Amino acid sequence: MNLQPIHAQLGRVAWSGGSYTLTFGTLFLALALIVGGGLVSRLLAGFFGKRLPGHLRQSRHVREFAPRWIFFGVWSIFILVALRILGVPLTAFNFLGGAIALGFGFGAQNLCSNLISGAIILVARPYKVGDIVEVDGMAGTVLAIGLRATEVLTYDGVNLLVPNSNLISHTIVNRTNYDRSLRGLVTITAAYGTDARLVDETLRAVAAAHPAVINSPGKAPWVIFDNFGASGLEFKLFFWVDTTRNNVAATASDVRHGVLAAFREKDIPVPVAPQLPKTP
Repeated sequence: MNLQPIHAQLGRVAWSGGSYTLTFGTLFLALALIVGGGLVSRLLAGFFGKRLPGHLRQSRHVREFAPRWIFFGVWSIFILVALRILGVPLTAFNFLGGAIALGFGFGAQNLCSNLISGAIILVARPYKVGDIVEVDGMAGTVLAIGLRATEVLTYDGVNLLVPNSNLISHTIVNRTNYDRSLRGLVTITAAYGTDARLVDETLRAVAAAHPAVINSPGKAPWVIFDNFGASGLEFKLFFWVDTTRNNVAATASDVRHGVLAAFREKDIPVPVAPQLPKTP
């Protein structure tokens, strides 16, 4: 097969000016690198995107953006090689790079800080999706961890988008970092003359019967006879709640209902509120 005509065509000058000459072969090679590099970059992005570490795959934002960053990063290398082959001096982009750097310095400082903080959070994992955290005095559940911000759903049903830089620079309380249990507290007052031991047993039994209350050794419900109050005997009932089954506030409400029913069943009197004088 005679390849001389092909070599001749590739060697033809496509454009010439001054000391710069562009042949069809060089132009074809540069275009092949750009197009082929795009295809290779897309395959690599898909390959590595499916093999992200387990804790990184939990974040929807990382799953979506990581393949894009890999694609553009690898493709940029192919484009730079193609520009080098074409003889385009990379120093021509110095001004553009300086303008971009200046824009980042003035307008994107917070964005860069949040992106870096997001990367630190995803690697260090001070909290993860599903954890209950306290941010600026408001507690909620972590719904998603993005590169720029973390989404937290408060108990009031409000979605908070907290910048990652705030989470790095401020103290964040993670209530479920090691397990999914939180401690609950219910305060009860029984009338004077009541058997304190009976009240103690009744309170522990009611809490232990709740399906969300943990009864394992070391976390079983316990009662403290706290004080002789102005209107009766004051008790504090402590219990640990499995937050995967119920939240603390709802569990405490159920326990109060159960205590009231148990007191009525066992004829344990509770203090009667004083009658307020009627307004004439």
